[in-house]
Amino acid sequence: MVNNVWDLEIIPVAVETQDFASLQNRKNMNDHNQKIAEIINIGDELLAGHTVNTNATWMSKELKNIGVKVIKHVVIADEKEAIIKALDQVEKATDYIFITGGLGPTEDDRTKAVITSYFGGNLVFSEEAYKWVEEFFKKRGRIPSERNKGQAVIPDNAERIINKMGTASGMIFRKDEKSFFVMPGVPYEMQNMMTESILPELSKYSKVLNTELQINTFGLPESEIADRIMAVMPDIEKELSIGYYPSVKGITLRLGGSDKLKVEEAQMKIQELLGDSVYSLLDESMAEIVVNLCKDKGLIITVAESCTGGAIADMITNISGSSSVFKEGFIVYSNEAKIRSLGVDPHILDKYGAVSAETVEAMVKGLKNKTGADIAIGVSGIAGPDGATPGKPVGLIYLAIAYKEKIHIQKLDFNRGRKKNKEYAARAALNRVRLTLIDDE
Repeated sequence: MVNNVWDLEIIPVAVETQDFASLQNRKNMNDHNQKIAEIINIGDELLAGHTVNTNATWMSKELKNIGVKVIKHVVIADEKEAIIKALDQVEKATDYIFITGGLGPTEDDRTKAVITSYFGGNLVFSEEAYKWVEEFFKKRGRIPSERNKGQAVIPDNAERIINKMGTASGMIFRKDEKSFFVMPGVPYEMQNMMTESILPELSKYSKVLNTELQINTFGLPESEIADRIMAVMPDIEKELSIGYYPSVKGITLRLGGSDKLKVEEAQMKIQELLGDSVYSLLDESMAEIVVNLCKDKGLIITVAESCTGGAIADMITNISGSSSVFKEGFIVYSNEAKIRSLGVDPHILDKYGAVSAETVEAMVKGLKNKTGADIAIGVSGIAGPDGATPGKPVGLIYLAIAYKEKIHIQKLDFNRGRKKNKEYAARAALNRVRLTLIDDE
């Protein structure tokens, strides 16, 4: 039986944005040998919000891996004026420009014609390119239409990049010591061109390979993290690049520099400064950390969720091998469910309400008795936008962790919309489990 011991913490959560000026300063710290790139994504569907621009994210990561620094992302309409303006505004220091989109067979795909004309060339029919189109269709048991023949019309002033995943050829234009890589907007077609043709070639000329390491934290606001670091390491921004990236997952710090040893030393020092708020130095999720901790200790974990509606159980069961530590959980959204499934005393609900320290305490007590699990999580809150009462605003969340003979209770004040409120509460609950198990060691 769990003793009635509360470890009550009230945590106001602040989400802060990055200072743009400091970002610009960091960009100016480039090694003079480092290659610089810009990405231009063309597509009305991107601007309308119908399609998420995953191309820019993927390209930036891959370019960074070979030491190419991306300094600009631009999304524009598939219109002549917009394309020309974007090309005119390419920075003088830029070496590579990557352009995706607008290379389809329909009349609203204008990129090829506009860019060819911009660089002073003409579009010509290529027998070689058409043979590729015919072969592509033949493998699929089809014959190209007259419209598809347009895919074999290519610039006479560009190098052709073969598209192994589609019919639209990629193109490379050269001007003023800059290379313009033009590719389809279809992600798997663009990625294949980059992986097989472009990145291997560019990696030969990249003289600066930066080391980048990350630190994933939860529970501390960005301002406090920055203050702790600057108090001990005031010159860090002169020696390395450091970025703070807040999200519902916490604050991720990214450290970069050409001196690998110096970056690694900074990572270790910052980890010490931030203590237990650091949950990972890799890409592990909070759920993955908790599942592995439970595996190592041979513990069974269970959940009783009200406002999170199963989000905690979902995060846990997304981890491979979680079945060894998670057997069951309960979504007790109503008071009746809390009483029926967990044995919560109705008088507690009447006196204190569903969103209270007393209720989540009763939830984990009942959950532990019902399941026999080693760790019980209970969470109840007001996700919003409705449901607030005097003294209980939207974003108020109580969570409880029962482990051994103690119950840890947290009161969270986090109002960033219904979906984020639920996700943050779920992550906060898992983080409290992580801290509880660390403290136990």
